[in-house]
Amino acid sequence: MQSADQAIPEPGWKPLYRIGGFATLIMMVFFLADTAIFFLLGPYPDSAQGWFDLLQDNRPVGLLLLSIPTFFGAMLYYLTFLCLYSLFRKSHAGFAALAALFAFVGLTILIMIHPAHAILQLSNQYAAAAAEETRRATLVSAAQMKMAEASAGLNRGGFLLEGAAVIFSILMLRGRLFSKTTAWLGIAGHGFDFVRTALNLAFVPEKITAVLLMIGGLPQFIWLILVGLKLIHWGRKAKT
Repeated sequence: MQSADQAIPEPGWKPLYRIGGFATLIMMVFFLADTAIFFLLGPYPDSAQGWFDLLQDNRPVGLLLLSIPTFFGAMLYYLTFLCLYSLFRKSHAGFAALAALFAFVGLTILIMIHPAHAILQLSNQYAAAAAEETRRATLVSAAQMKMAEASAGLNRGGFLLEGAAVIFSILMLRGRLFSKTTAWLGIAGHGFDFVRTALNLAFVPEKITAVLLMIGGLPQFIWLILVGLKLIHWGRKAKT
């Protein structure tokens, strides 16, 4: 098998490694901001009516709790996984391609299913229909359906995305492009989240599986920092 170190880094990819590295660090800031917002302003409303009431009573807090930072962070994640694919595509072509496919499909699902836009639109219509109770009830039902669809989509997308991160972390462990610490943090952090989403897809209540996200959250954040810094490193060290 070709050594992992022989796959690095190609001159044509050098700018992308640096861009991907900085994008990964920025993405981590978005995710940390989303986590801080939850702990400072949460919990999230657990019903459509709760979201409508919050957005009418305290719109700034409602907008922050809609996890918009995560939406923008998820888009930056494409660059992270594209860079990881480039680094491993020669030494582990099959698994790198599989992980990249999982990541891109998972990310697309997460972005497309994000409920913020739908909830905002329906909330504005709800506020405008103040004297129409039937109309309001219809809007609440529509928003509740969107939330249910988003929950299922988030689990499907998360399952693929976390699976991709676990595969890339295992490839890190087998090569010398990233430290063993980075690899094990990715396997542990993303592994817990992978199991969580799998259990959610198997209809285990999210209140039970949430503990796995809490356990895996910190290793994932550290993994993002280390991956971002290493991508910047390879962007500077690439052969010319």
